[in-house]
Amino acid sequence: MSEFKSLPKYFHAFPRYGSPPIDSQMDDPLKLNNVFNNNWKQLYESIPKEDEFYSYKLLIIGRHGQGYHNAATIRYGWNEWDKYWSMLQGDEFSNWVDSKLTPLGERQVQIIGETVLLPMIKQLGFLPHVFFSSPLRRCLETFIGSWGVVFGSYMGNDTNNDGSTRKHVNVEILENLRETLGKYTCNERVDRSVLLKEYQNFEMGNNNSSLCLKLDNDYPEVDRLWVTYPRESRSELDERIHKVLIELFSKITDEQRLISITCHAHVINSILRNLNHPPILNLETGKIVCTVVQVKKRTSPQKNL
Repeated sequence: MSEFKSLPKYFHAFPRYGSPPIDSQMDDPLKLNNVFNNNWKQLYESIPKEDEFYSYKLLIIGRHGQGYHNAATIRYGWNEWDKYWSMLQGDEFSNWVDSKLTPLGERQVQIIGETVLLPMIKQLGFLPHVFFSSPLRRCLETFIGSWGVVFGSYMGNDTNNDGSTRKHVNVEILENLRETLGKYTCNERVDRSVLLKEYQNFEMGNNNSSLCLKLDNDYPEVDRLWVTYPRESRSELDERIHKVLIELFSKITDEQRLISITCHAHVINSILRNLNHPPILNLETGKIVCTVVQVKKRTSPQKNL
């Protein structure tokens, strides 16, 4: 049996084992099974409790909002992007190496925060236990723009032990949670020091919270994964994402059940394949999918983030 798998009957995108793919432009993959009356708390409380062999998680998996590379794909068309523009650092309109969000992308993720994440968290009554993200800048900006809406409305102004009211929001950065490697310069990471300079302690949520990026001590300064050629194949991507899922689940305890992941379209597709979840097609920038996952317990002790 696999180490982890999605469970059916919670969402419209996975009503039963063997379900066909769903086109997210035609059907809403976040639609809850009718038995839950469109209530996230009812769904969460129906998730099985941990036992001797398995723990269970509700994953909130978000695709980043539109980046400058996405805008360029629209501007030039897919064929021209793939054979020429994707290998450049940018054009007269923008630079897309480790692309940031466009103004449209910023609006997309803010809308998702207001219309999806905030209502979800208000119904659940608590925030995700752990946040994970790709290190690429469009994902960090997506996290800030979408979850920042929730922090601004939900976290309140309780006083910390030092008398301050600002909350630190920890986000665990996983290097291998990145988009398909090779060829496309938009998927090359900027240096670690640049990430920390641009986003560490970033004020968010009406300035009542700040971003705290959690990187391993040996996290490399320069990008060691991206290469000009060859481009990573689907099977290679799936193998990499399988490893990062093992890493992700090893970093959380059995009691940490609500997990946020901010990443990329191909990574989301690979996560779903690794979890034996039916494909969700045409997931637009900024959109979210959720799935309940059964995780086989490992013998090694877990680290509480």
